[in-house]
Amino acid sequence: MSAIYDSVAAEYIKNRESIPDELLSSLKIRGIDFEGAKIADFGAGPGFLSDLLSLEGGIVDAVEPVEEFINYGKEKFKDNNKVNFNLRHAEESGLPSKTYDIVFVLSAWHWFKRTETIEEAERILKPNGYLIIADINIERKTGIVKDTMKIIKQNRKKYKVDTRLHTHKKDQRINSFPVRWIQEWQDHNFDIKDLYKKNYRLEFGREEWIERLGTYRSLVEFKKKHRQKTLKKINRHLKEHYKEEKYRIRHELSVVIMKNKN
Repeated sequence: MSAIYDSVAAEYIKNRESIPDELLSSLKIRGIDFEGAKIADFGAGPGFLSDLLSLEGGIVDAVEPVEEFINYGKEKFKDNNKVNFNLRHAEESGLPSKTYDIVFVLSAWHWFKRTETIEEAERILKPNGYLIIADINIERKTGIVKDTMKIIKQNRKKYKVDTRLHTHKKDQRINSFPVRWIQEWQDHNFDIKDLYKKNYRLEFGREEWIERLGTYRSLVEFKKKHRQKTLKKINRHLKEHYKEEKYRIRHELSVVIMKNKN
């Protein structure tokens, strides 16, 4: 993960602090209590989610392998004594065993070595602790997003971009999660308590949309020069074909709540 996001860390920090309110509110409605909970945030990035979890009363260990993210989080939230930042990989977090009430993963599971990460979550969770995995996707079927993704796909092929994503478009899915992931969780004795999806929209100007795109998983694996060329091509296309001043982009929030039965 660090080899990928190191190159876009500053852009990510600038453009990606937009966790939907529906994430934590929907979990609280379903009985997840963050007050006083010991929480491990795997793939924590700059600590945006860790900060929100701490505001709900959680005591959070943010686990993240990108040094720039860790340094930003330590400085940004230096007065927040409920968040501790750890420069580690989720697969080897170094956190104490049987200690955590919740392991939380937001928009990062697709980068992890899944078996190792499941085993690490199992190791550090208390019996009956929760593994919560959430992902945010852009609805790609129409208009601006469809055109954007078509250009990215064309350039991915043109620039021969390899991927470290542990997912595939042909995967059978339940609420955006590949069925094989679900089977892997169950094989490791995690009991699925709920699996749900919520839709919401975010509004962007064209330049704002282009800046944000540069940090999405579809583009972060490009070499910097190829990513910049791709973004310029998208910008030209949207400027020519879409005259709106603001784009309302539909997003999908998918969440699975699991209990550790080990």
